[in-house]
Amino acid sequence: MPPKEKVSKARIETTAFEMTREYGFSEVTARKLAERLGCSTQPIFRAYENMDELRCDLFYMSTDYLIEQMLSAKSRTPAYMGLALSYIEFARNEKNLFQLIAAVDDFGTQTISEFLKSEEGARILKKICSDNEASEKKKKELFTMFWMFVHGMAVLIAGNRIEFTDKEIRAYITKAYEGFIREV
Repeated sequence: MPPKEKVSKARIETTAFEMTREYGFSEVTARKLAERLGCSTQPIFRAYENMDELRCDLFYMSTDYLIEQMLSAKSRTPAYMGLALSYIEFARNEKNLFQLIAAVDDFGTQTISEFLKSEEGARILKKICSDNEASEKKKKELFTMFWMFVHGMAVLIAGNRIEFTDKEIRAYITKAYEGFIREV
């Protein structure tokens, strides 16, 4: 019988996720990860062909975590505000995870229209457009315009390029959403 695996792939992922949250993925090397796990690099490269493969898994873990945070956020009214603020709060509070998500090279990620076809995308679209009686096509157009704005704001905040109070953020989100509604 082969020896029992002491460092599982799940443990490697969890530890790498924690390290990414703390330091950013660029600081997660095989050697540092092995040191944190208390093992050699061998278990890491038994689970992953290379660090890019681990980075891909961490990207999806981070994305899942972000969506979970957004969908479970406390209710705020209007509905679009809650999701936008949750996303921006994630960018502000989880800068390293957000940077991994926002700076993704290409992991076969979805376009916005593909995302909207997913279960999570449909739920987010429904929340954002719950107060809007427009056609499905118009709602998707509204979502796309609004999300580009919110994502841009989140990137600027995560990168320390702008500083806004919560009140200012709410005001900008409201103005953008209302402006986009008039355009759709």
